[in-house]
Amino acid sequence: MAEPVKLPDQQRRLFDRMSREFDNREYAKSLRTCESILSVAPDHADTVAMHGLILHNLSRKSEAYETIKRAIALFPRSTIAWHALGMCRRTDQDYSAALKAFKQASLTDPSNSNVLRDLAAACVQLRDWEQFLSVREKMVTSKAGVRANWIALSCGHYMLGNYKLAAAVMEVMTNIMDAGENPVEVSEAYLYRVELELLGGAPHKALEILKKHDAELVDYSTKLLLRAKAHAQLGQKEEAEKRYLELIEKGYAEGDCLAAIALLRKIPLDAAHCPRQQVDKYVELVDSILAGGRRPYAERHILDCVPVEQLRPRLLAYVKPYITRMIPSLFSVLKSLYKDPARAQVVGEVFLQLLAELEAKDFATSFGGEADPTYILWVYMYLATHYRRVGDHAQAHHYIDKAIAHTPTLEILYLEKARIYQAEGGKTVEAAAAADTARLLDLQDKYLNTEAAKFFLRNNDIEKAEETMQLFYKDAIVKGDTYLVALESQCSWYEVEVGEAFYRKGDYVSALQNLLMFELHHKQNHCELNDFHNYVFRRNTMRTWFDVLHNDDHMEENKFFLQFCPGLVRTYMKVDELGEAAVRAAHVPRPELSLEGLSADDTKRITQLQEEYCIQDIDLSQPLEKAERYMGYLLQHRSHAVATHTLAVEFYTHAKKPLLVARALYALHKLHHANMETLKAAFEQGLLAASRASMDARVLGVVEEVLAAM
Repeated sequence: MAEPVKLPDQQRRLFDRMSREFDNREYAKSLRTCESILSVAPDHADTVAMHGLILHNLSRKSEAYETIKRAIALFPRSTIAWHALGMCRRTDQDYSAALKAFKQASLTDPSNSNVLRDLAAACVQLRDWEQFLSVREKMVTSKAGVRANWIALSCGHYMLGNYKLAAAVMEVMTNIMDAGENPVEVSEAYLYRVELELLGGAPHKALEILKKHDAELVDYSTKLLLRAKAHAQLGQKEEAEKRYLELIEKGYAEGDCLAAIALLRKIPLDAAHCPRQQVDKYVELVDSILAGGRRPYAERHILDCVPVEQLRPRLLAYVKPYITRMIPSLFSVLKSLYKDPARAQVVGEVFLQLLAELEAKDFATSFGGEADPTYILWVYMYLATHYRRVGDHAQAHHYIDKAIAHTPTLEILYLEKARIYQAEGGKTVEAAAAADTARLLDLQDKYLNTEAAKFFLRNNDIEKAEETMQLFYKDAIVKGDTYLVALESQCSWYEVEVGEAFYRKGDYVSALQNLLMFELHHKQNHCELNDFHNYVFRRNTMRTWFDVLHNDDHMEENKFFLQFCPGLVRTYMKVDELGEAAVRAAHVPRPELSLEGLSADDTKRITQLQEEYCIQDIDLSQPLEKAERYMGYLLQHRSHAVATHTLAVEFYTHAKKPLLVARALYALHKLHHANMETLKAAFEQGLLAASRASMDARVLGVVEEVLAAM
């Protein structure tokens, strides 16, 4: 094998300067320095490799890869050449190829910490925890005095489920060096170690650490929570409950702490499916917590679990402060009560009682003698919202009109009127006009601006919606670029609403361009994490990092992503129904943005945004397979929603899968869907009748058994 070309001293100094310029992102300067070196030593592999890396950062990618390949050919054992190749592949988001290149670089220089660090980060991106652990073991061996190496090694064991080993690594680290550079880092290191001991089944050791380092643990609430968990694992229920109550006293995670106490007392948490005696025990527990002072979560939570016959007096007491303090969010707070028709009825009765008292000028019964002319306004609005939720639109309009007549300048009343129009179905013009009236009453309120834009989109008036949004955006670089700014800022509500608007307009390509945007953002965020991993190990933020990795790996659990799924399912169904050619023919691209007269920087920015966020190559092949993936996410994570199973009936009927239609119908039956009989009859007379003769007898038997159970 050929020996590498050596640089003269002067060029060696230039090489060092070039490296500094590159690290400072002065790519034009570093390119000139590099070319100066190559004019003297054209076959110096490391310089050729750096030349390729610089070209890649100047967006001359094809030339860059050819240059780096030449460097490897000149000297196949060049660590810099393989490292440069890995860095280019990583920038291009080809992490598998980057991992191979970094691995090759580490073989040529096993002690190079920069290469090992990049190799470890690539392992994290690919979730190759075995290799990550191997790399981090090498880094600890070569540089045992670096705290980040120990932290990373422990995290590798954690990700592989080796909690005892992870804890042992942290113990060794804290014995030979400081746990962190500042109080927060020290606290995080010890809290992480406590969590490891709990996961490893050593709660007694966790308690020892908590007691020993109590003064160093600055995160008071997490310290208490871990102490409660340790006592619970040891069977010390009274001590555990005491700690949970302390947390509730501090207002920390009331819901989680209440659930933990219920588990300690062996009280079932699902009040809807447990005996009345257990429900009474749970209510007694919540009441005992309420007796200790004001507990916002418990005050609201008790309304969901108390027996219906006991709900009325509690609800009266709960809603009074919202009325007297004029808090408009009350019905958002009470939303979950509408899952149970009996509780929803009580809500209506309570507000009708309040209305009757106020109309009779009786301020003593429910308001303790305190009189205020605004009380009746808020009761009108709450009643309008109540009737909207229960589907009585005439009554909803009656009360919202009375509220507007009482105080015509209160903007939130017009928003409620818009929602009532929307609930009626088809009245999108009226809804948009009402929402815009609300916006005009307070032009400085961004929330009202957003709501008005949403209602314009629901009226399929995309241009007007984007003009409204632009009022609160920074000045446009070019007229009509609002949508690019919204996409760049990952504005999920806009992406959903505009995608649905394009769907209703029949432009299914444009609909997909927006509805697929969440996954594009998720991919971008995943790639940006590559620069974050090593920071975690330096700053002891590993506990939060585990949550970040979990969220990165489980996009389908994200509640915002699930908002995109119904639209994606329906759009792909339309693509399958109409055919790819017809769908592409119906596509109307957005008008071209005029870049004339813009500066070079602005032109570059707009062009870059268009390339990044205007998805041109929408794949319309195998639409039902694509739709089934999103349908699966909904069934897995929103199985409690009637809308999910209604969509499943529609989709699996379209896909001609009778067994899955029957499953969706059965789920709707268990959820007490109002149109159950109509859906069942349509299935039996439609898809089931058409496919009965060709169905496997065993499948048909299951379908009929499911239908009989409804």
